[in-house]
Amino acid sequence: MITEITTLHLQAGVDLRSPESSEEGKAIHDGLSRKVREEGACFAYYGQSIEEPRTAFTVVGLGPGNAQKKHVSGSLANNEVDQSPADSSSSSSPALLENTEKPPATVTTRVVRVNFHPNPDPSPALGNNHHPNLGVTEVVFLHFPAHLPNKADIMKSIDKMRPVVARSSEALSLFDEWSMEHGTNEADEKIQFYVNLLGWVDVEAHTRFQSSDDFKQNVHHLMGIQEIRLAEMHHVKFYEVK
Repeated sequence: MITEITTLHLQAGVDLRSPESSEEGKAIHDGLSRKVREEGACFAYYGQSIEEPRTAFTVVGLGPGNAQKKHVSGSLANNEVDQSPADSSSSSSPALLENTEKPPATVTTRVVRVNFHPNPDPSPALGNNHHPNLGVTEVVFLHFPAHLPNKADIMKSIDKMRPVVARSSEALSLFDEWSMEHGTNEADEKIQFYVNLLGWVDVEAHTRFQSSDDFKQNVHHLMGIQEIRLAEMHHVKFYEVK
């Protein structure tokens, strides 16, 4: 199973907690529902950034039958498979909105596909049906150059943070992996992403973790990775579509 994570730029005022309250929210919800019911998606979640409410994410599990399909339309569909757009605005009509009569002004800004290991299904980090106490998901995209001859050394540094996270009783599920394709940033540099989905009890739990001695004594393992071009982090409350 492949996980497809799409970043969307919403119109001001859209609240995905109540998708029926806006044309845009309804189109996103209905498009994801169609993926599950008609296109065989294994799961589908949506949510928007607490820090940046105009930034939203959809997370869709693609089974063997649809993992090879391109799930974006318009200008995105014309990109090569290894050229997923990174941070530039693209189609104003993403595929999950294709069947609406008048697609609202949602803009797909990035599509990233990830094959998480060893468990390919990141749902435990997204929905509280797996962890009743899960209240928010930390969504992280670390931007790296596409060519990384020292990737093994980078992974050694990242791996040193895993037990630190595991020691926090308020960190509930961690899924992280490299993106399957490369993208292009605003400087027209080919990049790849290290994607991190981490479930927390709430935003305050994450803040407490960052203030802990354990974190402070080990965060240098990440901060010392010189190849990171950009680190994006959002807290997102995800909702499952069935």
